[in-house]
Amino acid sequence: MANNYYEATGVLILDRVTPVISALFGAFNLDADYPGNGRAFIATIAETNDPQWSDVLDGLTALSTKLNISPGDEPETTIDVVLEALARLFHADQDEDLENLIEHHPFEGNADLEALFLIASCFNDGHNLVAIQFEGCWYCSKPRLFEFGGHTCFISREITLFGNSAQARELATDLHSALREGDLTIAAARITLEAARLLAGVQDQNSRQELRQRIAEGLLQNQD
Repeated sequence: MANNYYEATGVLILDRVTPVISALFGAFNLDADYPGNGRAFIATIAETNDPQWSDVLDGLTALSTKLNISPGDEPETTIDVVLEALARLFHADQDEDLENLIEHHPFEGNADLEALFLIASCFNDGHNLVAIQFEGCWYCSKPRLFEFGGHTCFISREITLFGNSAQARELATDLHSALREGDLTIAAARITLEAARLLAGVQDQNSRQELRQRIAEGLLQNQD
């Protein structure tokens, strides 16, 4: 029998760790002092911590209590109710992105950093979170084929990018197959799809469109 594991470490880039940051990221083994210089350590360690939305709910509920906020009269407090109460306090109840998150996110299972970043950005109690950098790997207790790999993400207001080693292998496999068959149309489409994935991470629509134009011009100007 083989066991599979996942571990990751990263940093929050911010001014300081505040009660909001502690509530949202406390389950990630948050360390406000390391590595320092505007960065706070976060991690997911196999068989040690596995941050869940239920952990985030506990943190936000405790924060609401400290702030003397009543989430509501429901017998069982849910995370969307707590988020709505805190949104009113932080004057973020009209934020469209937050409203969409509360309405459509299931808030079940593993807590995802992209959603946590959005919530933290809306509930700014002086932390001034700028970005999240996170890098992880999965591995197996036995040397099974393709049971090892890594991934990384960078999350900010300006750019959000995710990537992993499986994507690189799949891209190379697709291009290799297309080139062996002499099908440059498929190869070009695959490269275009990858470029579109990168551009999709640019949050500002105008910047994304301008970048698309400049990339096209740059490729035409730098032909071998």
